[in-house]
Amino acid sequence: MARGTVRMPAACAATMAANVATTIAAMVGVANRTAAVGLLCLVLLSAVTAAPPPLQATAGEGSSEDIGYNLLFETSTDEFSDRCVELPKALPPWAEGNFIIPSIGQFEMGGRSFVGFGDAFGKLHRFSVAGSQVCATYRLMATGFRNESMKADTVGPGLLFYETEPPRRCPELDPVCNLVAPNDNTFVNTIHHGGQLLSLTDSPAMLAIDAITLGVIGKHTWKDELGGKMDYTGSAHPLRHPASGEWIDFVAEGSLISKGATVRLFSLQDDNPSVRAGLTRIEMDSAPYMHSFGVTAHYIVLPRMPVEFDAANLLEVALGKRSMSQLFVEIDLTEPSAKNGFYLVPLDGSAPLVRPLPVDDRLFYTHVINAYEIGDNVIIDIATSPRNAFSGDLTIKTAMDKAKRDAGEAAPRFTVRRFTIPLKEGSLVKAQPLSDPRSSIDFPSINARFEGKRHCFFWGVKWFADFHTQASMAITKQDVCGNGGGELQWSRKNWYPSQPTVLPVPGEEASEDEAMLVFTALDGAKGESYLVLLNASTMESISEVGPFPRIGFTTHGNFYTSPSSEVAK
Repeated sequence: MARGTVRMPAACAATMAANVATTIAAMVGVANRTAAVGLLCLVLLSAVTAAPPPLQATAGEGSSEDIGYNLLFETSTDEFSDRCVELPKALPPWAEGNFIIPSIGQFEMGGRSFVGFGDAFGKLHRFSVAGSQVCATYRLMATGFRNESMKADTVGPGLLFYETEPPRRCPELDPVCNLVAPNDNTFVNTIHHGGQLLSLTDSPAMLAIDAITLGVIGKHTWKDELGGKMDYTGSAHPLRHPASGEWIDFVAEGSLISKGATVRLFSLQDDNPSVRAGLTRIEMDSAPYMHSFGVTAHYIVLPRMPVEFDAANLLEVALGKRSMSQLFVEIDLTEPSAKNGFYLVPLDGSAPLVRPLPVDDRLFYTHVINAYEIGDNVIIDIATSPRNAFSGDLTIKTAMDKAKRDAGEAAPRFTVRRFTIPLKEGSLVKAQPLSDPRSSIDFPSINARFEGKRHCFFWGVKWFADFHTQASMAITKQDVCGNGGGELQWSRKNWYPSQPTVLPVPGEEASEDEAMLVFTALDGAKGESYLVLLNASTMESISEVGPFPRIGFTTHGNFYTSPSSEVAK
């Protein structure tokens, strides 16, 4: 994310809640129009220039001005198709393809403004490279939410993390208009499945996207019986099984009567794209929120935060009595519990192993880096925080207030931690930090060939690179195997990068960090965005592609290689 404060976009939360709308709508006697998910679509190269060596962030050198940082939270409605440039030197064939990344594009409409920046209208970007030509496309997402808002010339009905300013009001004859709205403004992640580009967030629903026009085709239809009566969440980060290559994800069904939930894990096969093949199911005594998870050769690793989704009070959100942010409730713990720890779910369908953490080690997290098995242990590396990320002030106003964001009022600092989870009953989970807690590292990436296997490197976005300023940002490379590499990083003063995507050099003989990093970065001083290519081993710039019109606050980018490439992901 060229992101500054929140680690979990409100689009995730709103879409989760929208999936509960079917049940509540039936209770109050109205029709529901489904909840879906938003997307990201293609962004890679355009106008390349030779770049100077990377600047190393040093403690105490942070900008006191954060020039242009607030542009991440201002409307950028530029739309165009196939704006092409010629590169002075073509990239290697394995680097041909499309980089897809979404952003938040529009923060107001018709005199009404969003309060939470994750609620704003999504936007897609595509940068496509073939040979020495790069073509870019920007498109605001034509979701049902935005289309209906356009018709009304104001922010239309829908579930939001924070109510707009001035507030919306449902008609007296349609008091739950926000519940029955399209609720499809989702733009967190994408996968390619069964020949179709799909967008997804923390929701059971996925949207089909036209990869050329960036148009929203519609909701992806499942032709199976996996779904429940009140499915409220999934994960925005499905993973490939390290052996079979099938996508693995889950859907959780909650209840308006009890706090319990059923988590159904499934796989997706490309030759049967409309069917979710059930793997196993887990009963939990409260409704979990799990943004990401891990997969090893034999286990699905579910990190369980001490936070539960309060679906029973969703109707009060619809009636304006509560905000969506109040539905993520921290669980009070007095002893080690399955509500704070790990579920190791065997892929063979046998009973899960539950490994709780100590009461004073509360597992607040966003993104799993990787998980793998060593001997009688499962290892998982996670970006963790000292407090519930939802408990901060996730508004645009705070995101744009330097004093508040530097004081941590919006988001905590994230530390990458390694957890060693024993397979043997009775043994304790061990934890160790992998990053400096004075900075904040999240939005990690690894070489996809090492997913589910022992890895030695990860790359990610660093905030507080100077230890003092949230907008002091860098792209970091971390050596977690102690090979003497330490940490390398790329940064520029007043530049704000997105999550790096790792594009590995093809061939089994290639080393783990023999790869190219691809990400976008906003030049705050000029108000322009670039696509940056780095040598993943040395963190030196290969080229900068741009300038392009400004791209705002982004989520997760993915690189989709061309059919001729040997490293299609």
